[in-house]
Amino acid sequence: MGELLMLFITGGGSTAMGAILKGVFGYVFEARQQKHDLEMAREARNNDNFLRLQAEINQGGNSEFVSFTRRILAWIGLSTMSCVTILCCLWPEAPIVTCTGAVDGTGTNEILFGLFSWTSKSEEITVSSGHIALVTTTVVYPAIIGFYFGPSGRR
Repeated sequence: MGELLMLFITGGGSTAMGAILKGVFGYVFEARQQKHDLEMAREARNNDNFLRLQAEINQGGNSEFVSFTRRILAWIGLSTMSCVTILCCLWPEAPIVTCTGAVDGTGTNEILFGLFSWTSKSEEITVSSGHIALVTTTVVYPAIIGFYFGPSGRR
């Protein structure tokens, strides 16, 4: 036992101990490195397959037709909305919808399909063509432009 202890204390013993530790830790780290390399290779294959799939999807035969159809629909929507907006701007006072209360000027406010209701003085509410022109220019035009002229997955 003493010889074994002296062996590890001396220069030859420390060399042997270093070789043993290098072998044990080298084995553990080599196994981890192999596992990491296999994981990286699998990720690289998955990324390559995903990129090839995206290239196949984008190179479909219908891409020019889809793009052309989207542009035609956009121009139809924009031209129709432009005609409506011009007409509504020419006659902004024309009433479109008029909501009135009861004959005597009182009405009711209701919440949850009449579950809660209370009387209130109701006045005439009129939606005119000027309201339509405002909504068309602030809501409809940006929606059409963003949806049809924006980038799409198929080009």
